[in-house]
Amino acid sequence: MRLTLSTLPQLAVLAKILCLLMVVMCGAVPAMVRSVSLYSTCSSGNVTVQDRSVMAVGRTERNSAYQKLTTKSDDFSGKLYIFAEESERYICFNKRWKLVGLPRKRKGPMCQFYEEDNGSYLRYRSAVDKTHYLGFNKRGMPLKDAQGRDQCLNFIKYNPLFNINQHNIMVGGNFGGELRKPVMHRTPKKYQSGHHHHRHNRGKMHEQPLLRRRLAGRIREAKKY
Repeated sequence: MRLTLSTLPQLAVLAKILCLLMVVMCGAVPAMVRSVSLYSTCSSGNVTVQDRSVMAVGRTERNSAYQKLTTKSDDFSGKLYIFAEESERYICFNKRWKLVGLPRKRKGPMCQFYEEDNGSYLRYRSAVDKTHYLGFNKRGMPLKDAQGRDQCLNFIKYNPLFNINQHNIMVGGNFGGELRKPVMHRTPKKYQSGHHHHRHNRGKMHEQPLLRRRLAGRIREAKKY
């Protein structure tokens, strides 16, 4: 297309169409996050999948690999699968609504969740039954009944290479040593030492004439006798 004043409006329209297509294409890609960890605020541990066992426990050298997860969707419905990379299993509910780890060939609707925002946290609700959520008690065991324990349904999704315990220590102000008292900054007085020194010298200057006058008076009194 030859660039003239008459073709400029057409180029502007084509540019807008291209931008819209790019936005649509980006939004059409299924949500997928590689290598994340889910931190349970109730158990203070990470979701760990080893074989069929699903728990939320603290990180160690032995289980750190089993805490690397992937959240992804196969379509555009917003339903997510939570996949454990090391054990190659999906987090699912069984028929009794107990959390289990299932292999790829057995994944189904009971392995799908909706990711919901809850303030600063995330919750994972079953795509089959909206009354069932992913949750763990204070010991890190899966919740059988979440009534009255809503805080145990909250999670933080973060990079597994990030040390959340070290972060909490730093935020709390403890950097591996004893807590220090805050330093109190005081505004120094200008010429404080020089001022006192000057005043002290000035006092000495006043004392010397006084002693001289007293001494002269005593000499005059002595001459009378």
